[in-house]
Amino acid sequence: MGFDEIKKNEILQFIIERSLITPKQLDIISKRLRGERNVQERSRGAYYRLLKQSRDKLAGLIYSFLLLQLIGLLDEQRKAVLDRLSRQVAVTQSSDIDEYTTRDVIRVMDELIRRISKV
Repeated sequence: MGFDEIKKNEILQFIIERSLITPKQLDIISKRLRGERNVQERSRGAYYRLLKQSRDKLAGLIYSFLLLQLIGLLDEQRKAVLDRLSRQVAVTQSSDIDEYTTRDVIRVMDELIRRISKV
């Protein structure tokens, strides 16, 4: 999914607003995943600085995920909930859902994440 499509999706916008990845970093990451390597939208220096920041952020998130598993916060049950949630959100991306359903998905997703992150 391209960044332009992400910007149009209310559920993904909700996730982005609450994530640790900035929209610019997400743009770079999504383009790199699609194999795009152009730097036309930014100066070359700005592009590579943003790319490095994105890579550092991703590494930090992966280390954090690993640490949360090691201390027991992300046990198998919580990981299964996250996996199910991810698959369900992906299904909403491939279907045309109304505003009411979108809000309901966001509400349920927010509640599940709050429960998982409760310490």
